[in-house]
Amino acid sequence: MLFQILSTALLLLLVMDPGGNLPMFVSLLRKRSVEEYRRIILRESLIALAVLFLFLFFGEAILELLQVSQPSLGIGGAVILFLISLKMVFGAPVMYTDQNREKEPLVVPLAIPLLAGPSAITTIILVRSSQPILVGATALLLAWGAATLILLIGRWLARLLGNHVLEAMESLMGFLLAIIAVEMFVKGIRNLFT
Repeated sequence: MLFQILSTALLLLLVMDPGGNLPMFVSLLRKRSVEEYRRIILRESLIALAVLFLFLFFGEAILELLQVSQPSLGIGGAVILFLISLKMVFGAPVMYTDQNREKEPLVVPLAIPLLAGPSAITTIILVRSSQPILVGATALLLAWGAATLILLIGRWLARLLGNHVLEAMESLMGFLLAIIAVEMFVKGIRNLFT
């Protein structure tokens, strides 16, 4: 059970991608004081956690209401994860302007979609369908705690590591996520025909 929790937590941490999102968080909050930075990070992380717990507990009911099957979710989730992994490996242009940086971000874009985006939501629903609820909840708390800690020390990490190292870390995480996405796709296809 411990192995299940740790492997699921690692998957969720890769999907939440705090290392890859770190430059965005630091950039969007660069004009904030240290106290404001920490307050905003904690608030947005808690909002993301609440959203992910909502889908952990009620995700299957939401899928049933929308008449989406588990194989479809697995294949769709794999495609989304793969596209996100490509963005992580090859980079994507930043779409936020200085005007967007002036006002304090609330929910969007930090909590959703950067922390609790489509891939994290899809993954947490898949985790719930394949793992006991205790495993999913514990893994989510571990991944969330690690992601929040990375973001809280984000300014210090960004200065210490520099942009090149952060970009290399994001590419590595993207590569690992691409492998996981392919595996999810294969499982989804297999479940479709069994």
